[in-house]
Amino acid sequence: MHQKSPPNRGLGPFGKIINMFSEVCGWIAFAAVLGAMLVISYEVMARYLFHWATYWEIEAAIFLLILTTFVGSAYTMKYGRHISLDIMTQRMSARNQAKLDILTCLASLSFCVLVSWRCWEMWWEAYGLGWTTDSLWAPPLWIPYLFPALGFTAMSLQLIAEITHWVVILVKKEA
Repeated sequence: MHQKSPPNRGLGPFGKIINMFSEVCGWIAFAAVLGAMLVISYEVMARYLFHWATYWEIEAAIFLLILTTFVGSAYTMKYGRHISLDIMTQRMSARNQAKLDILTCLASLSFCVLVSWRCWEMWWEAYGLGWTTDSLWAPPLWIPYLFPALGFTAMSLQLIAEITHWVVILVKKEA
């Protein structure tokens, strides 16, 4: 079975910065999950125990879960916890596995860069035009639009680190 290398792979200073950034993204995602849990728990208690009207909790929890999904993706990639099809790669040599990983990372990188670019455009538009949600709470939309932009950017950086890792492995095997 194809095993991912440990997250700190000696990729030089740039790779260490990317790995640290991905680690921070993971902790931010963890904090967002806890925050969403607390917000939803507060809503349940406020509505059912105290009969208070609530209007911001669901939207806040959704924002936090959006943050978790997108910002946590680089952390997931760093530790190789994303979906992979090991059935296909089990019988391949380590060299061919590295080549396949480079190709899939390049395809993923091209997608993530394009989506990241569009997310940053949407974020800037929402920020510049002062968009808000249609709810009673009406938080600014640039906040939830920031999360996919950050997440896809972080994922792009982590994919660059992955590509560098596999290229270094291939070069070492050829030497």
